[in-house]
Amino acid sequence: MTFVVVILGLAALILIHEFGHFITAKLLGMKVEEFGIGFPPRLFKKRFGETDYSVNLLPFGGFVRLQNEDGSEKGGFNDEPARKKIPVILAGIFMNLLLGWLLLSVVFAVGAPQHLMILEVAPGSPASAARLLAGDVVSNLKAGDMNFADPISSQDFTGAVKGAPNIILGIERGSKKMNIEIAPRLNPPEGQGPLGVNITETGFVAQPISSAFVSGFTGVWETSKMVIEGLVMFFGQLFTAPRAIENVAGPVGIVFIAAQATSLGFIYLIQLLALISVNLAVLNLLPFPALDGGRFLFLIIEKIIRRPISKQFQIWVNGAGFAALILLMVFITVKDVVRFF
Repeated sequence: MTFVVVILGLAALILIHEFGHFITAKLLGMKVEEFGIGFPPRLFKKRFGETDYSVNLLPFGGFVRLQNEDGSEKGGFNDEPARKKIPVILAGIFMNLLLGWLLLSVVFAVGAPQHLMILEVAPGSPASAARLLAGDVVSNLKAGDMNFADPISSQDFTGAVKGAPNIILGIERGSKKMNIEIAPRLNPPEGQGPLGVNITETGFVAQPISSAFVSGFTGVWETSKMVIEGLVMFFGQLFTAPRAIENVAGPVGIVFIAAQATSLGFIYLIQLLALISVNLAVLNLLPFPALDGGRFLFLIIEKIIRRPISKQFQIWVNGAGFAALILLMVFITVKDVVRFF
């Protein structure tokens, strides 16, 4: 049941994004030919009015197909002015940011139990060798004569681990509970720490509604900055440290991490969905073919050079970008299956 709730939640993020494109196009008088969940091949479709609503086999996203989007005929989206195209292209990003803000506001208004959670595990570290995973909750910690129980502060965790020859971590992973013995490193690589984990304290006291909305907005802003910084670091390490891709999660990995978050309480699933929604918004802003940011970049270039870019060239570039994204998602999905199963 938990996995069903998680999958429905992730599907809702995609629906919200595509609904942004859909409703903006409708409001601006454009014809929407298809609203699709997932990518073809198509499983089934149903027509309402002038639009086909479809469910497709590849569960990696969704799409909205506008009339004459590829420029193969007269009229439709291709012949609309930039002042109409730009809102349609950016509407999905706006909807994901809006949803992230609303969900985080709910989280801050309700509050959440406090836990110490592992956010990231460095490849080749003692934590990686012990098979710790992102999303694991540290429920207790024993280092020599020191014993800590949930909730454990990050300060206590760092102090206990540093210099300890051996520690025992009590880990909660979904419904599973286990004790894992680890030997911290004395001279770890810079930025990794003795275990090679990035940890965070989850949970907070409920806030008044007005303060919760302000905190939600701040949360979206801070999350956006962290995503951008993370992307810069990831692409910087992609060629110098190829193993960096091991920490990237695809659809399967996200479902498992979200299921772990749900085991801590439903409010944690809401929080994670909010963060994923903001991640989707920032990722879609990347000027990469087939993403919203790539389509926006084409419009900006056309404005600068004051002439349209060849539609055939755009189709080829977006097709290549789409194929690259699908291959990347398949690769990460296979990696996640091996990792989690």
